[in-house]
Amino acid sequence: MELEKGLSPDITLVCKLGKDGVIRYINKPYTDITGYTEAEVIGKSHEILQDPHLPAVISKRIWETIKSHKHAYFASKNYTKNNEFFWTVADIHSRIHENKPTAIFIRRKFLPLEIRSELEQLFQILYEIETHGGGEKVAQKYLEGWFEDRNVSCLSEYIMNKFGGKKKLAEYMNAEIPLKELFKVDAREMGIDEILKTVKKNKKRRFGLW
Repeated sequence: MELEKGLSPDITLVCKLGKDGVIRYINKPYTDITGYTEAEVIGKSHEILQDPHLPAVISKRIWETIKSHKHAYFASKNYTKNNEFFWTVADIHSRIHENKPTAIFIRRKFLPLEIRSELEQLFQILYEIETHGGGEKVAQKYLEGWFEDRNVSCLSEYIMNKFGGKKKLAEYMNAEIPLKELFKVDAREMGIDEILKTVKKNKKRRFGLW
């Protein structure tokens, strides 16, 4: 039986990547939550936390998003060094200089259960299709139909819609939530609006130490 790693909505995991997808920097919450030291992570692929059962069609879309240097969102199941899992929503930002990317930043935060449940089911179906039901092409066709049924074109758009729009999602990603509020309830049982009600806006720079 898998064990879930508790992740409070007031925690943000940050990593900085080179344009090759290799990790160049991580913040302290990243090491605190994952159990990996800086020495174990720096120089490794951004996929170090990735669920080994993440469908290939999703993994490829995430990497294509990273390489596109556009601001976008994705969600994923991650694993700590001790093999505990935790789900996160992440946003991707690129630093551009003279029209060329110089660094890529990924922030991860707690993914509310109401969004996670549907994505968890989708990822399981896609993985089963890839491994037992026809391969990546069939999985890709299923994914496109899944997006079409929800009137979205990609995972990033789906996540924004589930959060109630880009503005609300950005507010969540930039927020700090007082621990005294979180101690009152299991964060996994909180809806998006409940979480945002406890938000204390973060007035620091979007990315702390660079």
